[in-house]
Amino acid sequence: MKIHNAARFLTLGVLCLMIICVKARGQSVTKIVNHGLDGEKLTFVVLGDGYAASDQAKYAQDVDRLVVNGVLGHDFYKDNVSAFNVYRVDLVSKDSGVSTLTETRDTALKVVYSGDWNRCWLEESAETDQLIVDATAEVQKADFVLVVANEGGYGGCQRGGRLYITSGDDWDVVAHEYGHGIAGLFDEYSVGGTYTDAPVNIKNCSTVLDRKGVSWRPFINADTPLPSDLLATADPNLTVGMFTGCNYATKGIYRPVRECRMKSNTPHFCPVCLGLMKSAVASYAAAAPAPVHAAAQAQATEAQTTYVSMIMRISKDKPPQVLRATQLNGRVVSRSNSIPSYLFAFTKKNRPSYVQYLPDNPFTVRGFVDPKHPERGEKLLESNAATVIVNVPNTDMSSATRDLGLQVFSVNPAGMDAFARSGSIDVNALLTKLKNNKTISLKTDFPASKLGQAVQSIQ
Repeated sequence: MKIHNAARFLTLGVLCLMIICVKARGQSVTKIVNHGLDGEKLTFVVLGDGYAASDQAKYAQDVDRLVVNGVLGHDFYKDNVSAFNVYRVDLVSKDSGVSTLTETRDTALKVVYSGDWNRCWLEESAETDQLIVDATAEVQKADFVLVVANEGGYGGCQRGGRLYITSGDDWDVVAHEYGHGIAGLFDEYSVGGTYTDAPVNIKNCSTVLDRKGVSWRPFINADTPLPSDLLATADPNLTVGMFTGCNYATKGIYRPVRECRMKSNTPHFCPVCLGLMKSAVASYAAAAPAPVHAAAQAQATEAQTTYVSMIMRISKDKPPQVLRATQLNGRVVSRSNSIPSYLFAFTKKNRPSYVQYLPDNPFTVRGFVDPKHPERGEKLLESNAATVIVNVPNTDMSSATRDLGLQVFSVNPAGMDAFARSGSIDVNALLTKLKNNKTISLKTDFPASKLGQAVQSIQ
């Protein structure tokens, strides 16, 4: 495993006119959006599948249309573009186009296009996971992986930090999906029925029909009626109230506005979702980190000279597997989203050291809305395993193989508001408080001896 200095990227960036270009394993890796060191930005890696040698110009155009001029060229993403870095990996497939349910093609990532909403449109083969890990090897720190399949049909599927789309998609559906990945926003679809799960009052869905109690109360004018469905003068995207239907239920739960990007793809993010998205990327867009949560802020102020970036395969019923671990020089900025779905709590010498937040549930699989049946919303599935990327500050490879442990916690949605208000600056005190009020539940305990062995095994 090579250990690279982040300064090498800056040098290459000057030589490539601020576009970083490297060669690895017969593939081209190009940094097409460069706003600084990867450790200080949300870094995306774009991969193509089913693009033969003769399709490489089309692939570059597709990435430009969907990502650079698409997602990053519009509204929230354009206004906060300084928070993002993007790499394009040019993979050459033997065949043009990806496999389908009736035809097998020889492609770089072996993705299969089912074209079926019930099957999440795009499926992984048994080899896809490792092929993606190998293809991203020269991009040392990545937060999200976007796979573009050379397929003119519609469809896409989000699996944890990986998003699979077709070249026939539009950028706005990608922008919607990263509302989940970046800020953990809820879908605002109303498919039917009454909400019966645990009460929720966070982010962009609430069961609390109360002007003073709803989580987005600062956005609601005093003369806005609750519920707000009959408000004749409401701007569909800007007037904030409490509109009936959210998180797939039609009754008993409310969303901030009539029409938002999280309800359909084309509107902008509403004021509430926009604020949550801005908060989630604030530490990456700023010259210096400014995490929302006090515990993350205390961690970010520490002197950070090296960090370890790890790709891990986590499972509900098996110990985590470390797929890649890389030591990098420089500072790594923590995610500033204050209301996560999962926590990765790292220990050093058996004491809590650092907490990384995952905004979205990594085990949730989301299939794009079927335009022929929009009333069904996204196809939601639950996976038993997920590939995640974690970055541990103030750590070197020696420590990772010797005294670094990991505990994975899920966060109870009913207790997320308590998490946001906890305000603890001590990691140990924070975890103790969250355990005591049952906000978090331990899912995996990976002690230092096992994690060190896992890291050593791939060196």
